Amino acid sequence: MADKQPVQKTYLAVPYELRTVADEAGAIWDKKAKAWFAKGTEVPDALKRFLPENQQERPRDDPRTAFGKFLRDNGAELKGLPEMDGKWHRIALAGDGKETNASYRGFLDGVPNGQFKNFKGDDVPLQWISKGDALTPEEKQRLVAEAAQNRENRERVRATEQEATAKRAFGIWTNLKSWATPENCPYLARKNVRGYGVKVADDGRMVVPLRDENGRIWSLQFVGDEKIYLKHGRKDGLFHTIDPSKDLENGRDKGDKLTIIIGEGYATGADVHKAANLPTAVAFDGDNLVATAKAVREKFPKANLLIAADDDHHLPNRNPPLPNKGLKCAQRAAEAVGGKVLAPSFTPAEKERGATDWNDLKQIRGEKGLLTALRDSFVQMQREHARSLGKDKGLGRELEMSR
Repeated sequence: MADKQPVQKTYLAVPYELRTVADEAGAIWDKKAKAWFAKGTEVPDALKRFLPENQQERPRDDPRTAFGKFLRDNGAELKGLPEMDGKWHRIALAGDGKETNASYRGFLDGVPNGQFKNFKGDDVPLQWISKGDALTPEEKQRLVAEAAQNRENRERVRATEQEATAKRAFGIWTNLKSWATPENCPYLARKNVRGYGVKVADDGRMVVPLRDENGRIWSLQFVGDEKIYLKHGRKDGLFHTIDPSKDLENGRDKGDKLTIIIGEGYATGADVHKAANLPTAVAFDGDNLVATAKAVREKFPKANLLIAADDDHHLPNRNPPLPNKGLKCAQRAAEAVGGKVLAPSFTPAEKERGATDWNDLKQIRGEKGLLTALRDSFVQMQREHARSLGKDKGLGRELEMSR
């Protein structure tokens, strides 16, 4: 069943000294956007004076335009105007496609200013300061309202597109008749893993459903030589569950006796599940680990969550060096939900061979080697946990390992 559509909002430019007037006329304060709005698209007459287009005073130069030029001049791939809400926003660099290897934030308080970080370059962010005077309160409110309205409109369009993609994904998934196995799916054969709840397309690609915590399919991932998602599909906070024993369905009342592993890719998820005999959630990539971990935590508030990390050890060795994304994303996910990180440990020779995840480790050392490495990682995790707390609080038992 489709999610209930959120209330449509029309944002208003309300000066601080008139906030009580707007409130009494029916305006509502949006804490996240830090702006007032009216419900729906039909604005009451008493609030029309606060519509941004009805404001008499106009900024001499829109600081968002100048900040956007600054970002583009420094290599950012920016569409439209930048958000200037004081928060960091990930963004792609020109020529990097969908990779978000940069970040920016902008401020409208006082003299407009902003910062830009290029993760491929210097760690020190570039600074931008408007050459104009400080914005008046009225100018700032108008810009905030316009930005909030643009964001609201984009979110509404995106929600409509995601809903349509979800229906398309369900239809495609339903019409796929064959479950993926190493015999009919080259990817599974190449990775030497089983198919858990995944299907195979006519061209041999593995098809993985992206589900929310309630099991609804929102999109599909097609895995062959490349990993491709349905266009306009949702991914944030979605995952694929590997749980053939139905432990999650039967384990909602187990509290802290339930342990769930969360990993990036399907092959890693399949391998750690088989070795640890624990339900596993596949987050699809590192950028989705935090959102997936939060979704799983909300569903199972007392469960022990283990994040099976990738180790992108090659990135810090680049020139210029980049953060170890796999470990960093796993650590962030663990911190967000009170979980723990299970990180693979590679020898120099294994690193030279390009090993970065648990499946790579299994391919080199075999299943027994994977089992040993998982146990070693778990023991190390337990020691660090005990040192940090002085005692063990709930993760003291051994992982249930099986061949």
